[in-house]
Amino acid sequence: MAIVLALVMPSVRAPAWAQTGLAPTTGWYITPSLRLSESFDSNIFASSSGQQSDFITRISPGLEGGYHTAPFTLTASGGFESDIFAKNPQLDDATMGWHAGLNGEYLPVRSLTLGLNVNYTETKSLPTLTQGLVTLNVLNPLNPANTVQFGIQRATLLSALSSAAYQFTPSTAGTSAFSYTHSTLQGGATNSVYATQLGLSHRFTSVDTGTLTYLISVFESPGFPTEVVNTPMIGWIRQFTSNTTLTFSGGPSFAEGSVFPAVNAQLTHQFKVFDTVASVLLGYTYSQGIVIGQAGLENTQTGVASISLEPIRALKVGLGVTAARYESPTGTTNPTITTYGVGIGATYQILRWLSVGARYTFTYQEQSGGNIPRSVVSVALDVTYPVRADQ
Repeated sequence: MAIVLALVMPSVRAPAWAQTGLAPTTGWYITPSLRLSESFDSNIFASSSGQQSDFITRISPGLEGGYHTAPFTLTASGGFESDIFAKNPQLDDATMGWHAGLNGEYLPVRSLTLGLNVNYTETKSLPTLTQGLVTLNVLNPLNPANTVQFGIQRATLLSALSSAAYQFTPSTAGTSAFSYTHSTLQGGATNSVYATQLGLSHRFTSVDTGTLTYLISVFESPGFPTEVVNTPMIGWIRQFTSNTTLTFSGGPSFAEGSVFPAVNAQLTHQFKVFDTVASVLLGYTYSQGIVIGQAGLENTQTGVASISLEPIRALKVGLGVTAARYESPTGTTNPTITTYGVGIGATYQILRWLSVGARYTFTYQEQSGGNIPRSVVSVALDVTYPVRADQ
């Protein structure tokens, strides 16, 4: 659920090239970055009772470098976080978390695109893990991982994806991908997921595109039997107008003698508000995946509504509302977890290399053993300065 909030709202940190307004040109480049943030967390230990709040100062240096040409792109990135707690200095940690990533794309021929994405995140911070999941969801459409509320516990998330896309004709394309996802949570369960996906899309008219997808996922968690899920899906993309698009796909998921639905529906619409364009998103998904720290396969449902706009130049604002439900077919400590959330955020580009942002999120998690409310307010300053490395 927190992932959806991060996806539908403008992030305090934008991608390096988006922040600076520059696009990577041919050749080598390197992008150092630094984020300074101050947050107030109303429930740092994610407790259902006796909540403790704190102010957290976070320092996050990072580095990204890569090589870009028309047929080949390779990017490596990494960084770490240092946290300082105002009320709980015993929690201060110079390496609260760190992350690393490697992304590549190669076009050996005009109609064939090969891709590779590897990302690793290790952290004690829920917002950091959430941002890592956002990155994986953008880069890895097979990523099955979700997260719910947790306190200051070390979590790890590793994801690797290899993909290939081939344009058979101007109207027909095929895709294939294989992914591996591995997650751990201190005091919680370990999960591994292997997934293979084959897809075919065909544009029937200028506004209608049909899709066929077959997904095989293998879920492994110590102490639980290995589960294999087969999911054939048929989909449709309808471009009602230049500003309105409906995407829908669905089918059955077959898992160990049981059948569950698999649904992905999304409606996007753009409209003018005064002198700016606003974007609206409505979405619903029902799928099988994992919840970090929870053992075994989970049936996940998520609904989201959001709006984002740029009321004045360089200022982006957004509002998002979500609801999610995670159910374990095999039964765990928390067989059903339901979460609700609302978030509002804004970013302002002061200079090409300097931006400031603010965000507020409220989440409420219902589960056996007590419900968990949590509010987080944060402000951040980002410095990002890309330079050419071959000059």
